[in-house]
Amino acid sequence: MNIPCPHCQRPITPGATTCPGCGTSLLRDATPGSAEPTCAYHPHRVSLAICDRCGSFACAECLRLNSRHEVVCQRCHALENDTPLPWDEREELGTFTAWWKTLVSVMLHPSVFSTARPHGGAGESLLFAALCTVPSCFMGGLSYMGILAAAPFLLPEEARSTGNIPVWVGPLMFVALMILGPLFSVAYTVIQAGLDHLVLRMGGVTRDYQVTLRANALSQAPWVLGAVPCIGPYVAPVWMMVARVHAYRGLHQTSWGVAVVGCLAVPLLSCCLCGGFYIFLFSMMSGLRGLN
Repeated sequence: MNIPCPHCQRPITPGATTCPGCGTSLLRDATPGSAEPTCAYHPHRVSLAICDRCGSFACAECLRLNSRHEVVCQRCHALENDTPLPWDEREELGTFTAWWKTLVSVMLHPSVFSTARPHGGAGESLLFAALCTVPSCFMGGLSYMGILAAAPFLLPEEARSTGNIPVWVGPLMFVALMILGPLFSVAYTVIQAGLDHLVLRMGGVTRDYQVTLRANALSQAPWVLGAVPCIGPYVAPVWMMVARVHAYRGLHQTSWGVAVVGCLAVPLLSCCLCGGFYIFLFSMMSGLRGLN
C-alpha cells in the first residue's frame, strides 16, 4: 500500500521522508493549536497516515510497510515477526543458493520459524516444495533404471529370450518420475495445506491459508533425505513432521498443542480411514467365504 504525497499526490512508499516526485519533505512540524493530528511518537510533527494495526497516528519517519503490505507504525512493525528466510532473498542469493540455505536452516534449526516472515507468494512456496522432491525423484529414477536393466540377468537362462524388457523402459521411467514427481508434490501440498488449515482454524488461528501453504511447503525440506538409500525414505517423513510443527507454531503464532494437532490430525485420520476400509474389506471377504 502506498500513501499519497500531501503536496503532489504522488504515491509514497512508507518509510520515505521526502517525496520522490516533488522533493518536498514529509516531516512537517505541527502548528500549535492546529486541528491537524500529530504523530503519537513525535507529537511535534504532523501525522502522515494511520497505522493499519493499532490505529495510531504516525509521521513519515515512523511508518513502515510489513510483509502483508499494511502500513504500520514503528512499534507494530517491531512487534511483528518479519525476518526473511534465505528463500525470500532469491534475487540477491540466487535460486539454488537460497534453496540450499533454507534447506539447511529448516532441517537443523527449525526454531527459525518463530521469527520468520509469515507471508510469501503461493508460487514461491510451491516452487520450494517441488525442488525438495527432485533429489528423491532423481534417485528413484536411477533405481528403476538399474532394476530394469538388471532384470533380464536375474531370469533363468531359458526365460531370458522371452523376458527381455525394452531398453527404453528404464529411461522412460526416469523421465516420468522427474516430471510427475514434482507436479504430484505441488498438488499434494495444495490439498494437504488446505486440510491442515481447516484444523488450524478450528484451533483458533486467524492468519490466512497462504501462511499455512508457506509453512507446509517450507517444512518439506527434509524430503531431500529421501535420496539417501535405505534409511532416507523412513527418516524423511518423521523429520518433516517435526519441522512442520515448528512451522505451524511459528508462522501462525499459535500454541504447541494447536500446531501438533494441525500437523498430525489429517495424516492420522487418513490412516484410520484406510485401516478401517481394509478391515471392512477383509471382513466382507471372510463373510462371503463363509456363505460359500
